[in-house]
Amino acid sequence: MENNDNDDVWDESIDDLQSERIIADQSVRKIERAFINSGYKYGVDASKPDHMQEGFDQGFDLALQYGREIGTVLGQLLAQRSIRKKLDLPEVLNIDALVMRLRAITHKSIFQPEYLAKHQTKPEEELPSDTFTSLLDEANAALASLQIYI
Repeated sequence: MENNDNDDVWDESIDDLQSERIIADQSVRKIERAFINSGYKYGVDASKPDHMQEGFDQGFDLALQYGREIGTVLGQLLAQRSIRKKLDLPEVLNIDALVMRLRAITHKSIFQPEYLAKHQTKPEEELPSDTFTSLLDEANAALASLQIYI
């Protein structure tokens, strides 16, 4: 609130009419601020459900896509491990260690930090993190090398 010499309602150099105008002006500004604050809060509250659902849908679709990728690779690695054990083939790489690393993946390691921190994202922020991509590449390379030996 601005304070200047004309806002002093106790100033004896101004008449009663001016004093009442100052008080009325201060009251109007206070009411305006209250309505602006209430309107802002109402707008934020009213828009939350729409944006929350949209964000959930977007995140769910991406997580489903990335989860499917992990699940496919994980299933193939477990199948390779089982086949290799049944055929009594030598262990050429530690499949169990790779399986454990894939199972330890969390949503925080799949998504880029920018994606998790924002409500509105750019398409490049929806790409998986480098950690996730490199682990998936490593698993796919391991699968390619294992299939040569069977």
